[in-house]
Amino acid sequence: MIIDRRELDPAQVLRAAICIVGGGAAGITLACELDASGVQVLLLDASAPGARGEVSQDPYEGSSEGAHATPRFFRRRGFGGTTAIWGGRCVPFDPIDFEPREHVRDSGWPISYDEVARHYPAAMAYCDAGAFEFDARQAFTQPGAVVQGLASGGGMLADGIERYSLPTHFGKRYGARLAASANVRVLAPAQVTQLLRAAGSERIAALECRAGEGAPVLRIEAGRFVLAAGGIETARLLLASRGDGNGSGNGMGIGTGTGIGNRFDNVGRYYTCHVENFIGTLRPRHAGGSFHFETTRDGVYGRRKLAFDAATQRRARLLNTSFRLHYPNVADARHGSAVLSAVYLARRALIPEYRRILQYGVGESVRTSTVTAHVGNVAAGLPQLAAFGADWMRRRVFARRKLPYVLVPNADGSFVLEVNAEQTPLRDSRITLGDRVDGYGMPRVHIAWRLGSDDVDSLCRAYRLLRDEVRAQGAGSLEFDDAALRDTVAASVPLGGHHIGTARMADHPSRGVVDANAAVFDAPNLFIAGSATFPTSSHANPTLTIVAMSIRLAAHLRTETARDGRNGAGA
Repeated sequence: MIIDRRELDPAQVLRAAICIVGGGAAGITLACELDASGVQVLLLDASAPGARGEVSQDPYEGSSEGAHATPRFFRRRGFGGTTAIWGGRCVPFDPIDFEPREHVRDSGWPISYDEVARHYPAAMAYCDAGAFEFDARQAFTQPGAVVQGLASGGGMLADGIERYSLPTHFGKRYGARLAASANVRVLAPAQVTQLLRAAGSERIAALECRAGEGAPVLRIEAGRFVLAAGGIETARLLLASRGDGNGSGNGMGIGTGTGIGNRFDNVGRYYTCHVENFIGTLRPRHAGGSFHFETTRDGVYGRRKLAFDAATQRRARLLNTSFRLHYPNVADARHGSAVLSAVYLARRALIPEYRRILQYGVGESVRTSTVTAHVGNVAAGLPQLAAFGADWMRRRVFARRKLPYVLVPNADGSFVLEVNAEQTPLRDSRITLGDRVDGYGMPRVHIAWRLGSDDVDSLCRAYRLLRDEVRAQGAGSLEFDDAALRDTVAASVPLGGHHIGTARMADHPSRGVVDANAAVFDAPNLFIAGSATFPTSSHANPTLTIVAMSIRLAAHLRTETARDGRNGAGA
């Protein structure tokens, strides 16, 4: 059922057993898992399924330091959230990611890998990413290798793959189901401005939301609340909520307290993304490696990757790290590719996030050629470009399952190496509230992302280990400037929208914000869904694990509501 917030009497109080804040991958998965459960659920979002018109992105504006993008980048308000622009990469976390590691400070989850892995197959179905199978030897129909002659060995893993979703826009994919649900109501537009405690209690009594800037405040009461608003927005709402259950209006009280769930000053801290860069040139000795996307046995696009096994990570004190073969620097016309030059010339037509990715070029060899040089490539390679364009239209524009992105090999047979690495959770890498407010009266966020020395050291060791293994197997060479490696790695940036750890899961409130069931330590009827709860980031994109953890949380909520008998009939 869809409820238009603008048609409600502001004096009316809506009630439910479970109120979910946020209609992205986490919130929609939760709502779908609770559909047909008999539990009265209210899902709040900036827009409703099927809503037309642009949703203002202004509340996501804020400030940031250093290499981190502005907070508006890589996030989207609207039903479906950031799945409206995600690339669809699905990769599970590894068992070691959940373990306390002596060489990774503040590592370890209060739950095991198996508790999450049992939900990965269902999460794959939600993401439309096929079977939970990430070994190339079983997933692909044809044998192959990332680099011909390079096999798993010496602690290196060469048989792992990543799978790709359609990519699935969760709002479009599951909107009709929720609109037809008998027990799930979607309220939109609804911008939550604060959580309210029950007087004299740790429990959350209600929240307040508005339909638009300057619109009246609507109060919503529930037995349980779930914040599924993303790693940045979840921290923002917890920090900004300082009222009690008798409050009215905005009631922010900026500067009057520490927020909800923040008794030990952990909210917004330990913020990690993924360390991403393009460093080194891999020159295979033999032709025939698997550079392009392949199709799995169940018809899903996948790509091979390189990584290190758990024993090597412990021995070499590595953070979890993966490598992919990459195309040459798009901005450098020396690649000689009409396709890559066309991409460079058309970059202004891309969404800002993709333009940002392109502008960084390739680690050690960032070079931008003149427009004339790129036009020359296009003119000389028109047949190549025409063939590529026809294939791109067929496999990307008109296809339901879309080719993930452009892959064009270097003419000389070499490959740039792309790295995606876990970060050490650092307490001073954090999300805080700024001095400015948005149109709803909510303080805007400030992001202080930090890249630690342990992160840089780990990546340097990983590159050298990989170089040595490629050489030892006689598969070719991995070339980089060893003397400049540390400085190159230190210039890495958080390119993706992977906002992790700002309300981390822990076994004690002094070490985190939520417990093993994702309940806020200081507010037992408030839960958090999404990557904000992840204590560590792995090397993997977080979406698949966000969905798996949301399925796990839904099962816990069903058990709790069944035990206490609340059906939360709406008022």
